[in-house]
Amino acid sequence: MTRLRYVKAFILVALLAATTSGCGGCFGGYNMLGIPLFSMKIEVRGPNNAALIGAVVSCSSGETVTVDSSGVAKLSFSDAGPYYISVRYQDNMIASYNVSMPSDGGKTLTANYVPSAAPTGGSGAAMGGGSNAFAMMGARLYPILFQYVFNAYGYSMDLSAYTPGQFTQWQITSDGEKEYSTRKAFLTKLPNGQEWWQVSFVSNDKDSLLMEVLFSDKHESIRRMRQKFPNESPKEVPVTEGWYTTPMQLTPESIEGSVVKRGVSVTVPAGTFTCDQLEFGVAPGMTLRLFRAANVPGGVVKYEMVGQDKDMYKGELMSYGNGAATELGSY
Repeated sequence: MTRLRYVKAFILVALLAATTSGCGGCFGGYNMLGIPLFSMKIEVRGPNNAALIGAVVSCSSGETVTVDSSGVAKLSFSDAGPYYISVRYQDNMIASYNVSMPSDGGKTLTANYVPSAAPTGGSGAAMGGGSNAFAMMGARLYPILFQYVFNAYGYSMDLSAYTPGQFTQWQITSDGEKEYSTRKAFLTKLPNGQEWWQVSFVSNDKDSLLMEVLFSDKHESIRRMRQKFPNESPKEVPVTEGWYTTPMQLTPESIEGSVVKRGVSVTVPAGTFTCDQLEFGVAPGMTLRLFRAANVPGGVVKYEMVGQDKDMYKGELMSYGNGAATELGSY
């Protein structure tokens, strides 16, 4: 697989993620009176902890703020609910957050930008080798990729837990066409509670980009990352604060209240399962539909976003099992 194909595939993931992370913008970010009921601050710092002047903070509510000499951007919210916030600097995404109002109102989040070393070409280049353009693309889209793999519309993709060694592989379809597959695996839990997970990204059933990431103990952030492109050796990827925020967890009552059908037979590449069908109205005209099955890591065999009676995209379980272990010598 060429790096250009990876770039194109990452762009697709970014577009899908834009539709799946935070729904505050679907309502325009205003209640009926247009009164800002909640607010929070994003502190954006660069080298030597200086204010990162010119960084752009965007929210799914529609608000965009450019960071000035204060280094702090204040966002206002007029509706309760989930929102997606991104922080960019010179075409690089340096942080992304899923937040919920009013629970996150009044908080200050910090995004730190650490410039990557300039690529030198060949396998020794930053971000896994290759051109400077690809390095910049990777730096911008890695955070979105992880948001997409581990959450749907800002909420956790999983209805039950994985145990160490368990994995699931998914076929992603957009507009009726199979686009790529992704695999995620819970590798191990360290004594301090941090967890190593593995994610692979395959396009057109050829080659794969393999990544292993170390999450903080509550999955609030990514602490380390290693990656491997085909025909290259594993490399450490520079990770900065704010790359990832944990998806919002649904209450057990909300999950059970979303069940619209039980005993539904669902056939996916991994087999036929008896499922509960769960539906959430995440925005006007948009429904997030999950099919829950027992004895499957994460508890989901199929998920789909439906808008105006049309499938926008869907993920189907291709395989699952045990025995996943590090392939990059991460621990």
